[in-house]
Amino acid sequence: MARVALIGRRLEHNENLGLAYLAAALEQAGFVAERHYVNDAAELERAVTALIDRPPAVVGLSLADGGSAILQLAVGEALSQAGFRGHLTAGGQFATLAREWLLERHPWLDSVVRFAGEGPLVEIARRVVASARVDGTPGVTTRAGDGAPADVLQDAPQRIRPRRDELPEILGHKAAHMAASRGCLGRCQYCGPAALHTQERREGVRAGVSRGELTRAGVGGVRRREIDAVCDEMAELWHTRGVRYFYFVDEHLLPYTEPEALDYLRAWKEGLERRDVGAFGIGTMLRADRITPAVVDAFADLGLVRAFIGLELATAEEGRRFGRPPPGEPELALLDQLAERGVVTVSNLMLVHPHSTPESIARGIELLERVPRGVFEATRMMPYHGTRLTRTLQEAGRLIGNPHRYGYTFEDPRVERFAEIFMRLRAEAFWDYSVAFRTHDAFLALGLARRLHGERVDETWVRRLERARAQVGRLYVAAYRRALDLALSGGGFDAAGALVRDLSPRVAEIEAELAQIEAKLAAVGARRAFAPMRAAAASMVTFVLSAACARDTSPPDVPPPPAAATVDGGAEPVPDATVPVHVIADASVSEAERVLPDAALPVCTAAERDELERGTAVTVAGVDACFSGQIRLDTPPQAFRAGGGFGALCHLERHGDVKKVEQAAARFGGKCTDPRGRPVAVSVAGASEVDAQRASRAIAACRTTQIHPTVRVVLDAKGRVQRVDGGKPALAQCIRRVLAGLSFPCLASFDVCPEHVIIE
Repeated sequence: MARVALIGRRLEHNENLGLAYLAAALEQAGFVAERHYVNDAAELERAVTALIDRPPAVVGLSLADGGSAILQLAVGEALSQAGFRGHLTAGGQFATLAREWLLERHPWLDSVVRFAGEGPLVEIARRVVASARVDGTPGVTTRAGDGAPADVLQDAPQRIRPRRDELPEILGHKAAHMAASRGCLGRCQYCGPAALHTQERREGVRAGVSRGELTRAGVGGVRRREIDAVCDEMAELWHTRGVRYFYFVDEHLLPYTEPEALDYLRAWKEGLERRDVGAFGIGTMLRADRITPAVVDAFADLGLVRAFIGLELATAEEGRRFGRPPPGEPELALLDQLAERGVVTVSNLMLVHPHSTPESIARGIELLERVPRGVFEATRMMPYHGTRLTRTLQEAGRLIGNPHRYGYTFEDPRVERFAEIFMRLRAEAFWDYSVAFRTHDAFLALGLARRLHGERVDETWVRRLERARAQVGRLYVAAYRRALDLALSGGGFDAAGALVRDLSPRVAEIEAELAQIEAKLAAVGARRAFAPMRAAAASMVTFVLSAACARDTSPPDVPPPPAAATVDGGAEPVPDATVPVHVIADASVSEAERVLPDAALPVCTAAERDELERGTAVTVAGVDACFSGQIRLDTPPQAFRAGGGFGALCHLERHGDVKKVEQAAARFGGKCTDPRGRPVAVSVAGASEVDAQRASRAIAACRTTQIHPTVRVVLDAKGRVQRVDGGKPALAQCIRRVLAGLSFPCLASFDVCPEHVIIE
């Protein structure tokens, strides 16, 4: 049977439900579907090696969003360079919205699947196996154009049961992601799914379907599965795989009116009872303006333990501008009611957006202060490719970046200063896996424990967690008020140092309390903390430049070590050893210190070591995506930044990354040792290594057998070549030529600041 390889990401404590649906569709059609999860450079290399060793007929890249698409696209790039001759296609929300850009940018990409991929991907595989052209396939875009319209009325995706592989765990039980519907009725200007739904309706019109028929079918709106199908899937997972927590990924799980929602919940409960499904918990997303007290009671009675309730915006003017009404007092009161019913809530407010003013920020902080219960986070609105927000910013000349990660300029310098301080607070005081996220995850575990093991839960834990939650809320509100005052008085990023120093010990106190509560919860049955928000936060980072000009710092001369391997598994070209280069090397720790034994600790099993290495790599990526080096997991962990092997680039100054990495790795330190009794050492190949390999490959083209004096390549704050100093004129000219137009942001002087996400 022909093989199709699916490439996507699967974060810790999560599933990739999209790949599970695609795998099911392919297997039903008689193909072998294999999945390769790529979350970091090491997994990228493993996936590429496996695909080169056993080339499939088709490789499908899952591009859910611009930021996470980079690693999947790197797989395609590496396969192309290795001579892969199969069909490379891409699908997902980002792929659909940015299809022309992707096809223009990546000549190796053969096609892009539009909208739901189950049907078009199967047809691509059939045509490739039959040596037929893919051009013209319904729902598939190639360089010949969009081809035939997608069959947007097709309901097969709602009838397919996902083909699951490994499941995450919580409290010693399995957890599963599910979907009871697809789509949303909202049309928020900043929302990628809203832009996708608008395009889907246009696709239907192009196919000759009337607007009325599209509406009745839920195209561009909400398309629901039969409740019996949902109950069947839950029952199978509960009885055969031990699933006790079901996370529904739906934009808004319930019907939008109260009578319909209550009927839906009633049928759902009766259906599960008929199938002898016992205790479980449900997590999902809900719109506060679409639920009522009666719906809250019925849903909590069914099993709801966790709900994401988006606050989004604070003022009526913001609501009109972005197409999403702000919450009123009734919506805020629902948070209190949910908490009383044992449902943990997490909410977000986009405190910073392209049209923020000092007044709107102040109103947003006031709204956060009025949140009665639950956990909240303040976020920055991100412009996604294909949305109305992105188009209006581009028309106004305020959009920066590219479809992978857009940014924008601010109209008010006071707001720009607040945004700088806001980013610094998130990065240095609250961290990527923030104290709010951690509080939420502890509440989720506690809420599920009360449903599954109520007799083993001490209610004092609830009171302690509620005190911690209230402290977090007050801390955030006070911090953002001080940040706004500082911005209004002329302070920006650099001036926020005192605020960060004031907040850090207070955050540490709350986290110490959370650690004690987590330890109590572990006794209920969890082998490790269930932290979906940590994985989500660690997966999304945005690079925020801290300076607009280059910083010329001249490190000492150090001979360059051998170059590292490339991400495609081939040999990295070694730059001419006769060309001395400037690098920064971390020589502060002796070799003896690096292997200090700790005989008091047990030796790690292979599984324990894998878990430590994976957990450390994911966490470090969220704190400093650029970090490359080794982390020694003793107590406390010690990080050793890679200082060489970076070709002829010298400008590697960074801002406190080693300290951040050590702090982030603290939870993994002192667990066990390697077979020789030494602390476990984890190698991390971050984006700085990827940048260095790219630069090294380019510079290798300028190698020569002549003797040259030292060459220094100075990068500006965006990682672009500012000048090349030293060396013979011909060599300097060559280096300038091969690096022209390239940028290496992880080798420049800039800060790495996490951009938080609030949903799993």
